[in-house]
Amino acid sequence: MHRKTALLAFVVSALVAAPAVAQKQTLKMAYWAGPSHHMVQTQEAWAKTVLEASGGNLVIEIDKAPLAKPDGQYDIVKNGVRDLVWHVPGYTVGRFDLFQASELPFLCPSSTVCSTVLWKWYNKHGLVAKEFTDATLVTAFTTGPFSIHLAKPARTLDEIRALKIRVPASSVPVAKALNWSVAVLPATDAYETLQRGVVEGTVFPWEAVNSFRLNELVKFHLEIPGGLLSSAFMIVGNTKAIERLTPENKAALMKASGEAGSALFGKYWDAADEKGRADAKQRNHTIETIAPAELDKWRPLLQVTTDEWLRKANAKGVDGQKLLDDLRQMIKAASN
Repeated sequence: MHRKTALLAFVVSALVAAPAVAQKQTLKMAYWAGPSHHMVQTQEAWAKTVLEASGGNLVIEIDKAPLAKPDGQYDIVKNGVRDLVWHVPGYTVGRFDLFQASELPFLCPSSTVCSTVLWKWYNKHGLVAKEFTDATLVTAFTTGPFSIHLAKPARTLDEIRALKIRVPASSVPVAKALNWSVAVLPATDAYETLQRGVVEGTVFPWEAVNSFRLNELVKFHLEIPGGLLSSAFMIVGNTKAIERLTPENKAALMKASGEAGSALFGKYWDAADEKGRADAKQRNHTIETIAPAELDKWRPLLQVTTDEWLRKANAKGVDGQKLLDDLRQMIKAASN
């Protein structure tokens, strides 16, 4: 009996000591931009890094068609309709003011630089806890610098003011400061409104001009050093869905996300910018950089956008100027 008892004790202790069998899990991710957008490949590339980090146990299953419009993405992840989304904070106005600091004029030279800096800066100052109360920030990234893309040449503020320009929600403060005539529309409506002549131009990073096939319609491009602005983006997770992951799968998700995810998305967005610009050149479009003297007229007008961000930041109980100074310094250091 003693021998049997000893054997049983050995078997039990061995089972306890044995590692748990890896559990395969799936997170469902929404998508909204359309099949021609480069985020089809970019999200898949990111999902592959998650799969690899988990040893094949955590699958990111990306929708094949939009489940909701761009401005509905945060709601579907918050409410658990999807586990992950690619969200544009400009569509949830006032919710992520601190996160959107990277959208200020002349700030971001590239997505590669600003994506990783945005993640580091936002976490360095503990801003996640202030703005994410009902969902989980998984990673952060930005577009490249926004240029102005037009159906006809316009090089000065007065010439652009004579046109109707399509802008996203994030560009409204800039457009208002410059006294443009605008139509505030999501990216997915840009092609149709340009084609119908409802608008005569749009502000976008180069990747979007190609992703939404706008190079078929706009033939004059005015580039702004550092960008007229950029758009800040986020991958957001449903908190309950992430907490349901095994410790190993959760660790794998975060390993492939955070700064690593920011670097991946930044690299892909810059490559898409290069592709969009090259396509415009191949079509013999006119690409010009705004004249320095002309840009000097824009800078004081656009100071109001920085002042407004500082006001919003201070209202959230932080030192806005200190935060912005640090963000600028981090971008400068990462650019060298």
